[in-house]
Amino acid sequence: MPVELVPHQSLIALGRLAGSRGYLWGTGGNLSLRRSESHFLITMRGTALDQLDSQDFVLAPLQGERDEPPEASTEIQLHRRIYQARPDVRCVIHLSPFYTTLVACTDLELPTDIVPETALYLGEIARVPYIQPGTDELARAVAEALGKERSVVIMANHGVVTVGESPLDAFRRVEVLEFLCRMVVTARSAGLELHRIGPDAVASLRRSYGVKARG
Repeated sequence: MPVELVPHQSLIALGRLAGSRGYLWGTGGNLSLRRSESHFLITMRGTALDQLDSQDFVLAPLQGERDEPPEASTEIQLHRRIYQARPDVRCVIHLSPFYTTLVACTDLELPTDIVPETALYLGEIARVPYIQPGTDELARAVAEALGKERSVVIMANHGVVTVGESPLDAFRRVEVLEFLCRMVVTARSAGLELHRIGPDAVASLRRSYGVKARG
């Protein structure tokens, strides 16, 4: 039986993984994990996610004020609003990988029925317009865009938020989204048309893998 990592170790491993994939730059991005019905663990502000240790996390109240606790990531309210709206979510990731952020600065369409993995892991991708980072306005907009079923939100000129029932679940969506964005940008640059597998194939895939329809 695999050993389950303690919460901060799970997020440390997630930060290292994001760094190894080239999804990080500077001190951008933030990670969190639901700890109970009343609290969640979140990275501190100004931390490099690929260099996290056990001192780089803050336990935050689910019903706290926008800037509580003050040492937490400036995007604390984004995580808080998602956990408040989605009891099923255990992990929230906000990153700005290159291709995803490039697409976030455009109106490029992102069809998810391109390859089986994008169909299975992404579902419908929500998008929100540019809103100042760290604000409750952005937090509310992202939580509303996720709704009850979606797992991925692209924030214009900012990056992406993904959610999941586990850290790996949420990270897998970041990884697959970055792959999709890279495919779309590369195909457009080369003048190629991407063929889609269509809704019937997507529905069949999800039935085969027992994946609940999202979006």
